[in-house]
Amino acid sequence: METKPTVNEGVDTVCEVTAYHSHAYKHSYFLREGDRIAVISPSAYPGEEQRDAVMKGLEGLGYVPTEGRYTVGTMRTIENVTEDLKWALEDPEIKAIYCVRGGTGSSEDLDYMGLAPIYSGKKLIIGFSDIVTFLSAWTICGYPSIHAAMASAFTDLSEESAAVQKQMMKGEIPSYRCEGSSYDRKGTAEGILIGGNLSVLLTVVSTDYDPTTLKEPYILFLEETEEDMEHLYRYLTVLKHLGILKKAAGLLFGEWTDRPAKCLTYSGSSRGGEFKSVADMISRQFLSDLNVPAAFGFPAGHSSIHYPLLFGSKAKLCVSEDSYTLEWE
Repeated sequence: METKPTVNEGVDTVCEVTAYHSHAYKHSYFLREGDRIAVISPSAYPGEEQRDAVMKGLEGLGYVPTEGRYTVGTMRTIENVTEDLKWALEDPEIKAIYCVRGGTGSSEDLDYMGLAPIYSGKKLIIGFSDIVTFLSAWTICGYPSIHAAMASAFTDLSEESAAVQKQMMKGEIPSYRCEGSSYDRKGTAEGILIGGNLSVLLTVVSTDYDPTTLKEPYILFLEETEEDMEHLYRYLTVLKHLGILKKAAGLLFGEWTDRPAKCLTYSGSSRGGEFKSVADMISRQFLSDLNVPAAFGFPAGHSSIHYPLLFGSKAKLCVSEDSYTLEWE
């Protein structure tokens, strides 16, 4: 079968950690050697090799991974999935939740389970992609969460970003400095970092776990994979019409991976010329009437270069002429 050409954006952005600082919750919320971590898959089923990679990887970092009852298999119900979630949140011996993979289904889990177990559990969760639904719920409940690689953290994640993820899990929070692009919008923004996978975020909007309903300023991070220019445009238009882009104190765009190189129905030819990239499309179609800082190409998303982000915690984005920085309180 012929493989259609795809394009990746953001994966080659030069990014460096300029400093680390301890989070205020470090000793009570983040991880220490010997802590027990629940290994579950509340989204789609992972393969056994993915599960094994997480179990062995966490053990190699000095933690005690404990697998949920319904992490892998051939069939499970919504009751099974939420049973694993509630166990992870309610068991006093479990310190954190590490998700094996994303996929689909997380919004259904939260619709069924509700927010109460999260409020009372107060435990760190690590994951991204479809797990963004849970990261959003954690934000609504007032708890930080880590937007980071899952099984791939122990298989094909870049050495640099894997090292940063290891530190963030322990409550050592990085300050990033990234090279800028011609599409960046200069300025400084402060607010709670929210967002994640663009299409998943749309399934969260107007629910009880919608982080865009925060009463305080937010910085919105977005990334996506395997979506063409037309779908990205439509998703962003929804956020625009709902006022979510305008409400943001700042915008941070991540990786756009495995995007079909050709989109016959939406190329930008009727909007002042062909779009050179997703960044070009966003800049021309969505930023012209927004007076907020915006930065492109943060290396986080569906690739082997994935620097972790601390969601649900106050961050500061500073965009200058040729670079930008991101740091947390």
